[in-house]
Order: sequence, then structure tokens, then C-alpha cells
Amino acid sequence: MKQSFLSIDEILQGYDAVSTLYPYVPPMLLWRSWEYAAYQRYTLPEPVLDIGCGDGRYFQLVWPQIQNVVGVDMDPGVADAARRSQVYRGVVVSQAHELPTFAHTFASAFANCSLEHMDHLDAVLAGIARNLQSHSPFLLSVVTEKFVEWRSLPALVDHLDDPARATALQLEYERYHHLVNPLPLAGWLQQLDKAGFEVLEHIAILPEMTSRLFLFLDHMWHVRRGSNELGDYLYPYLTSIPQFPAAFREIMSGVLKLEQDWTVGSGVVFYARKR
Repeated sequence: MKQSFLSIDEILQGYDAVSTLYPYVPPMLLWRSWEYAAYQRYTLPEPVLDIGCGDGRYFQLVWPQIQNVVGVDMDPGVADAARRSQVYRGVVVSQAHELPTFAHTFASAFANCSLEHMDHLDAVLAGIARNLQSHSPFLLSVVTEKFVEWRSLPALVDHLDDPARATALQLEYERYHHLVNPLPLAGWLQQLDKAGFEVLEHIAILPEMTSRLFLFLDHMWHVRRGSNELGDYLYPYLTSIPQFPAAFREIMSGVLKLEQDWTVGSGVVFYARKR
């Protein structure tokens, strides 16, 4: 298994692409830029199975040339948005661990930052493998245990002598994301191997400095204020600053230059193949 690394130029090119979708959402800009950069190194033969597809806009941004893709999402409202996007040949509403056996098998599968949120991971991976042709690629992005270890806002609150509030913030954040599988690299490799996948390559994404910035901003964005989140107040403020996307790019570029260890991240992209 090969470990590869992204360059700063690749990540910033990812930022330029992703900022067309999320120009005023800093956490999304940080995380999706790394994923986009990694995905540009791979191709997905058609037909493609997209697990946890969301509204389809990100898939279309990454692979605008792909025409034959089927999406799966558990949320009927999100699935409706995916159908309206016209990215997908079809969209199935299903829990991932109850994935149906399709009438035809797929030539590749994709799961963008979704498996860490899914219960019954063994069944999820088995369902994906069942619907793939032999030797088909499976491209996925997931979080690692560092996503929890490098938490920033709860750590800051803890240092301010409020450990109970720090714990509550972390639990609230994990519940919001339904974070059930923040596995270490070895844990993900074991799960994929057990499901019949051989990992050919992996890329660590968001090393420590970038992760701590992301986790601080993402925590802040999702802190509850009554029935709303803090992000509901921050977003209109940021949209009032036209130069924000370009200025935040400079911040991200500076943080990337501070990274010391690119071998470990709070996320990882795997390029695997069904045996």
C-alpha cells in the first residue's frame, strides 16, 4: 500500500474550485479543498455508485464529465435535491446498511466523508462490495481518531476551567455529526480488508495545524444559540464581505506552510479495489 501526499499548490487549486460552492463557509472551504485535491488524482469508471450522495453539487464539481452515476442518501429531502440537480441517473432513499442489491453492478463506488457517520459499518461496506464488479475501484474519504483528539474549542474551554462545558460541547458536536466511526488508519484498513477491499493508496488530509483550525471553526459554526446555530449568524456577516474568499485563501495558505507532519491527518482518502 502506497502513501501519497498532496502539494500546497494542489490544495489551493482545490480551494479555488470549492470556493465556487461554499465561498462563505470557512469549515467547508478547509475540508473540501483537501478532498477535492486528492480526488483529482483518480478516475471513476462508469457506472458509479455514490454512497451518502448529498445534493450532488460536490460530485458534479469534482467529476463534471461523469454521466452515469446513481446516488444513495438516507434523507428524503436531500435525495429530492439530488434528483433536482440532474447529476444522477437515479437516487435511492436508503439507510446505507440496508443498501439494496441493484439490478446491475457498478464499475466504481464513491463515498465522500460519509462512512464515519454511518451505523453498522460492516453491513455498509458489505453492501457496497456486493454491488461492485470484481476489481472495481472504491474511492472514499473518512475521518480518523485525530478528528476527536485535535478538537480545539472544547480544549480551550477546558483550559478556562470549565471542563463540564468542554465535555458538553464535544458531545454536542459528535451528536450533530453523528460521528460513530472516527477510526484510526489501522482500523479503517481492517474494516476495508474484512469487506473484501484491497487498499492501493492512501492520502492523509488535514494535518494537525489545519485540523485544529478546521475543528475550531466547525465547532463554532455549529454551537447552538436557541433554535439556531452560530453559523446562521456568521454566514450573512461573511457574505457582506466580498473579499472574504480571497482573504481566507491567504490564511489557509499560511497555515499550510506551518504544517510539520503531513503523514497524519484528521481525515484520510483511500483508493481501494474490490478483490
